[in-house]
Amino acid sequence: MAACNTMQTKHRSAVKRSCGRFPIVAVAAMLFIVGTSAPHAAESVAASAADRRAQAPVVAVTKDGTVHAIWFDKGAVGEADRKGAHVDGGRHSHQAFADLRYARWLPGSAGFSDSIRINPKPGQVWGFSISRPVIATDDQGRIHIVYPGNGISPKTGKSVASSFYSRSIDGGQTFGAPIQLNGDADEDLSALIMGGLAQAQVFTAMAVSEQGAVHTFWLDTRGMTESMRAALYYRRSDDGGAHFEDEVRLQENDQCPCCQVSAVTEGPSSLFVSARQITGDNIRTPSVMQSADGGESFGAPVETPGTPWRLEGCPLKLAAMATTPDTIHSLVHNGAEDPPGLLYARAAQRDMSFLPPQKIHPEAAVSDSPAMASIGDTLLAAWHAKVDGPRRIFYRFSLDGGESFLPVQTLSTGESSVGYPALATTPDRRFVLAWQANEVIQVKFVDPPRSGVALR
Repeated sequence: MAACNTMQTKHRSAVKRSCGRFPIVAVAAMLFIVGTSAPHAAESVAASAADRRAQAPVVAVTKDGTVHAIWFDKGAVGEADRKGAHVDGGRHSHQAFADLRYARWLPGSAGFSDSIRINPKPGQVWGFSISRPVIATDDQGRIHIVYPGNGISPKTGKSVASSFYSRSIDGGQTFGAPIQLNGDADEDLSALIMGGLAQAQVFTAMAVSEQGAVHTFWLDTRGMTESMRAALYYRRSDDGGAHFEDEVRLQENDQCPCCQVSAVTEGPSSLFVSARQITGDNIRTPSVMQSADGGESFGAPVETPGTPWRLEGCPLKLAAMATTPDTIHSLVHNGAEDPPGLLYARAAQRDMSFLPPQKIHPEAAVSDSPAMASIGDTLLAAWHAKVDGPRRIFYRFSLDGGESFLPVQTLSTGESSVGYPALATTPDRRFVLAWQANEVIQVKFVDPPRSGVALR
């Protein structure tokens, strides 16, 4: 499928074409441009330093147009990951020691500020690309961050991994001391979890409403048995992160323990959380729960459709979600598909009944690491995939709330080894796309197409 550089104008004639099972949108004037604050129209901007090993970028934007980025710092270029010792007869370690870095890009400036470390002491972050940090903003300009961190349980004296929250109330100049979201576990589950951890409360998600309600979720090994299934926990703040309610156990131990949770808000009171349940004979099934009352209560999990994926182990996959008016959108990897890849599905928020899924990238040998964001009825999906060559980042627009999609586009990244895209939106209706390129975090603005007509 033809690709275009994200920063160039493309003119396409209206040609009726089919791609997989998606209706394709033919665009009369498809325009992708960098925002006015970008230093050069055709270039991305590095958020992390070239001599550091950066991983798992995430971005958010405040009302003034400032782009805020966080990522895991794994050390200087050439250094190996810091991990715990192999244990129990040489089994691999589940411990990791990294830092969480933050930088901001002010409107009109040439690029990102120097980064700062969020974790108080070096090496406190339990950092992997499969357990990302999360960043979000609210209308008061507050910046909210959750991330997985290392620690010692005060109850067992054993190494654990927990979920931490920190916020900035001055636009990213300073961040408050992190607080631990999860309670401390009484049990020592070292024999089950192995790899040097006695408990894990990680794979965190966060969604923040415009009014400043902070909703956090994580997978929790408290109560885990030999079936190796996690519980889903929830904790929220109704005052912009100043105070948090007590944690709540949303789902019992029926969750896939290593697939990161995702969450999104819609308006002041509607909230969605997606996790991967284990059903039947080890079927790893993505599901979505909705709260219509700001997290006071949640409906039953609703499965997103797709071929049942039976797996003796955790797939280590992230689900992406976004909302458009009245609709919830899901994009998640399914290894049972042929070829294995990302399935897109949508449901009306009023009944949460998902329509049949669609392959977002039918030509890919494998597609993974999804991200989604929306502006009104315009939906942008991004992911990494392989198509007759090395892994690349791809993206696709829908202008009608997911009913139809434009053709797959390839992000122009040269010869870099790329992956792990992340998306955010700006107040002036742009998308911000971040990704990892040769262990450097890159960011650019992408505008949606100016016009388009769906051909069916």
